[in-house]
Amino acid sequence: MNSNLISRQVEEYISYKRGLGFQIKIESQELRRFAAYTVSIGYEGSLAKDVAFQWATLKPEYSRWYMARRMETIRTFAKYICVLDPMAQMPPKGMFGKCHGRTTPYIFTEEEICILMKASMELYAPDGLRCRTISAAIGLLWSTGMRPNEVCQLMDDDVDLKNGRITIRETKFSKTRIIPIHETTNSKLSSYINARDKLREDFSDRHFLITSGSRKLALRNFEYALQVIRKQLLADNKEWNRRPPRLYDIRHTFACNTLLGWLKNGINIDRKILYLSTYLGHVKVEDTYWYLTGTPELLQIVSGNFEKYFYEGGVSHGE
Repeated sequence: MNSNLISRQVEEYISYKRGLGFQIKIESQELRRFAAYTVSIGYEGSLAKDVAFQWATLKPEYSRWYMARRMETIRTFAKYICVLDPMAQMPPKGMFGKCHGRTTPYIFTEEEICILMKASMELYAPDGLRCRTISAAIGLLWSTGMRPNEVCQLMDDDVDLKNGRITIRETKFSKTRIIPIHETTNSKLSSYINARDKLREDFSDRHFLITSGSRKLALRNFEYALQVIRKQLLADNKEWNRRPPRLYDIRHTFACNTLLGWLKNGINIDRKILYLSTYLGHVKVEDTYWYLTGTPELLQIVSGNFEKYFYEGGVSHGE
């Protein structure tokens, strides 16, 4: 395998971080891409600002956020290697602005989820598994708010329909949690299992969601299926005038719907938000707020509550 100074230093850095208990999966992938780039251009020296900039801006279609994230990855690596290599250079901070930003998620309606689940049943499936699995997976996202990858990683033993709960093991932040499921969800999952086991020919893969050939449903295949069926949400063949819906937007929708239900029932959301945060598997409650969007339904209730407080409980009419 071709290597140079930077590629060796990258591997040393990855080993160091993993030795401390960090997974750094995405970071290691990006750093190895950077190292491969330096090898491809025949660069043999220490980390240089110009080389990092060239790699971060390698393709014209890169968004500003993506270039910022690539450069931030290099800066994190540079903080380590500059201590060991006096010739290494630290790229300047903020060359492309902030590396993280929030785009407005697509908040699904229940009707739209039903449209997607129905459209899933029309997907090509030589053995009948793929269409049923995609439909069940979308329904599971809608009813539980799980991360898409968590749904794909579920094993048969993780889905306990007898006790109405799902165990989500060793996912993001290396957390394992148990979530309850509604009896209607339980019933639908039971129907899926019966249909799945009648259609499958190979029982060696014990993942809960399996697709054609009795193989595990991979996240990339799940995402591709959504790309195929989401056009069903378009009316009159119009084009999207915004970013198309993603699987992760169903998780955003779950968070918003949970708050909406609490507000409709007069529940103090400030006291309950930690429950939602724990349910979603977040380490910090701030991560949960990231999922909340000011939908018309939420804003209507919140503004109504504020007006009630202002005119009746907080400030008198004369003031």
